[in-house]
Amino acid sequence: MKFWFKRILISIVVVLLVAVVGIAIFLLTFDPNAYKNKLEEIVYNRYQRTLSIKGDIELSLFPRIGLSVQGVSLSDRNSTDTFASIDSARFAVAIWPLMFDRLVVDHVAVTGFKAWLIRDEEGEYNFRDLIERRPITSTVLAPVTADSPAITPGAPGVASADTQLVQPPAPSAPARQLPAVLGSRTASGTDFQIDIAGLDLKSGEIHLFDRVTGSVARVTQLNVNTGRMTFDQAFDVALTGKLLGDFPVADANIEGQAVVKFNPDQQTYSAQKINVLVNGSLGDLDAKSVSLRGNLAYSAYSEMFNASNVEFLVQGELGGDTPIKNLETSLIVPQLKIDRSQAELQVEKLAYRAKGDLPDESFDIAFDAPSLSVSPEAAKGEPVSGTVKLRGNNKTLGVAIGLSGIAGDAQRLTLRELKIDGGLKQGERLVQLKMTSPAHWDRFKDNGALSAMKGDVRIEDAALPGGSFEIPFIGSMQADLVKDELVSEINAVVSSSKLDFRVKATQLNDPKVAFDLNADRLDFNTMFPPVTAPAPAPAAPADGAKPAEPAPKPPAGKAAPKPATTLDLGFLDSVDLTGNIAVGEVKIREVVANQFTAALRAVDGNLVVSGLKADLYEGKLDGKLTANSKNALTADLSLNNVQIAPLLQGWTRESRLSGLGTLKVKVAAEGSTLPALKAGLMGTVQVRLRDGAVRGLNVSQTLREVRAAVRNMFSGQLPEVATQFDMERRTDFTTLNADVEFNHGQGTVKTLNLIAPVLRISQGTPASLDIVNNQLDLVINVRVANTATTPEGKELADLRNVAIPIRISGPFDKLGYQVQWKEISNQAIKDAVQEGLLDLLSNKGGNLDQPLFPDSPIPPAQKKPMDPVKSIGDALKGLLGK
Repeated sequence: MKFWFKRILISIVVVLLVAVVGIAIFLLTFDPNAYKNKLEEIVYNRYQRTLSIKGDIELSLFPRIGLSVQGVSLSDRNSTDTFASIDSARFAVAIWPLMFDRLVVDHVAVTGFKAWLIRDEEGEYNFRDLIERRPITSTVLAPVTADSPAITPGAPGVASADTQLVQPPAPSAPARQLPAVLGSRTASGTDFQIDIAGLDLKSGEIHLFDRVTGSVARVTQLNVNTGRMTFDQAFDVALTGKLLGDFPVADANIEGQAVVKFNPDQQTYSAQKINVLVNGSLGDLDAKSVSLRGNLAYSAYSEMFNASNVEFLVQGELGGDTPIKNLETSLIVPQLKIDRSQAELQVEKLAYRAKGDLPDESFDIAFDAPSLSVSPEAAKGEPVSGTVKLRGNNKTLGVAIGLSGIAGDAQRLTLRELKIDGGLKQGERLVQLKMTSPAHWDRFKDNGALSAMKGDVRIEDAALPGGSFEIPFIGSMQADLVKDELVSEINAVVSSSKLDFRVKATQLNDPKVAFDLNADRLDFNTMFPPVTAPAPAPAAPADGAKPAEPAPKPPAGKAAPKPATTLDLGFLDSVDLTGNIAVGEVKIREVVANQFTAALRAVDGNLVVSGLKADLYEGKLDGKLTANSKNALTADLSLNNVQIAPLLQGWTRESRLSGLGTLKVKVAAEGSTLPALKAGLMGTVQVRLRDGAVRGLNVSQTLREVRAAVRNMFSGQLPEVATQFDMERRTDFTTLNADVEFNHGQGTVKTLNLIAPVLRISQGTPASLDIVNNQLDLVINVRVANTATTPEGKELADLRNVAIPIRISGPFDKLGYQVQWKEISNQAIKDAVQEGLLDLLSNKGGNLDQPLFPDSPIPPAQKKPMDPVKSIGDALKGLLGK
């Protein structure tokens, strides 16, 4: 027995010695560079990618197989473009675990790693094939020698690209072979495990190209350190780097740590104890600090996402079209679970906060979901609430949203009440909206509704009758994502009249909206009263004294300019809107229109309001309005057989013109403010009136004052001549035709023909209308006609066929006029002016009384001493044009 035991023991020792010697001989004679071409061929057969190893593979022996390689690169699939490359890599492999299908790698050190990650126009990434799971069998590598047959995909003994298998060589091949270590499973199907003691990556770069969004960025100075890496076991990861972006522009530092765990077989991934910090420029965000902390987990099989103790914080400033300063936003999620496979959602104490300063106002947003649970069996939760507040620019806006009575299940979620409570405070005006409604959403049918909307709009303003105004309403709203549409109907009561509003939106990703508005009566003065500043109370006059004159206004140059309201129609670029409006009565200011109708169409940045019709002051309104996203406006309006006096009275609260006739307006303007629109006004205005009057100026009376002034030039009884418009005076006419042409806000009166029983009036020079500065400078030429038909005509017979120019000028709200004596083309008046008429009118002195136009020329008058004449008052100098 001892003899056989000794023989067995000796045999085992001999076998071990032979094995050790054989392994030593193999390792001493093994040349890993002989397998480079074979390895490159395997990679190409499996991935259709080119693997290039420019440097030599260096091999070390016991106690581990150590490999060092330099100049390695891998191409994109079916391309010569580089996908990834490394300058150098070093790692060691334990021999014994290889016998048990385990690849145990000591520390891996990689230097100069670079990768180019690309998403194509179809949304596919260029590394997708590398992470897809494929069945793999054992692979055996043979060195390439001169006697080795060429191996190509599809050749006998070589697997196709689908199976990715390389057959072992024939028995006559060299005996030196690399053990089967590639792939995730061996030929027998046993799990092949990878165990890496640690990874140290230095000076890495990752280049990112997104051809869907056009984004271009890169991560440089990337350093990564990990603990022991193996499947389904947690390990530490720490990284630092710098994010640089070309589009959007970025320049930020990244630092992060986490405990990572992944299992490719089960497709589960998790990151615990996450602590990521980013600061710098991230597109429009200038981040003082962006931090993420918490725990995240995801299972691709069950499509389950878990988050716990998550804190996401952002501090900085946001640029762009709407810049935000002092931005602070946070998302706190103690517990969140989304399981799509089980149709479950769980939320605990989710809280979102955001605040910052916009250019003209500050905002504050809050949203809270204390507890919410949704499953196929039931849905329940505490009330969810949110608020939005805006302050600044002399206004305060607040909106509160509440969801309560959560019930139903994962298929059909219901709310007992969706509540919206909002208010807008601007100056002394307060607008409030309150609305409640039950709600439901069907997950599988992708539709839902606010089934019974009920609420009211309340406006409080001292300018309103009674100080307040309410609009109660009821309605409903339905959304159907399968049909891709949203429909809403609102029925309201406005000023005791009925209003019906229906809207339908389709193609909700890029909405096309159509609406119909029908109302009995709309009073915009009630809904939107003008904001007026209270006038200061005048001081009480002393007994018997006249009231004090109002204090003069400060010079225009020193008055504080009123901020111009900005007009921005850029939203029209993204609007597709069709609408019809029909209102029985519309009131704006004091203008009242009946049977008002209009059709709206907005698309491709253009808005057209066509079919604009209304009954207006015994006449008809007909026309068209247009606008575009560049703030270009046009108006083509016609008022036919309209009484002009009540129209002007209703719009301007002052009527300087009356009569029945037609008004045609065809103008265009472009600008972002009212002054800019006025400065850019182009077009024409035509007025055709009959049987009316011009108020503020009585031309016949002015002519009588002219006649009396000449007849009594030395009598001392010269009349008082008015120089300012007086609404008690009027010039009646039978016909008035006027054409005004505007060019960049400057109007020119091209035609002015006024026919009165005794007078004929036409335009002279200048004839300008400046709407930018609200100024008028117009000369009217007045002639007397039909002197024998009326007593007034007989009184002015001496002025028959004499053109008398009168210049009307000044601000629109304070017009004045002057007789242009020196421009009167009558020899007798010229002689009178030469003889001192103007000075005498100024003096109201002299005792000469003679006919206005004697049969013979005026005899030379005896010169008076000039001292009395020179003591002239200035009261009539404006009239005389001196």
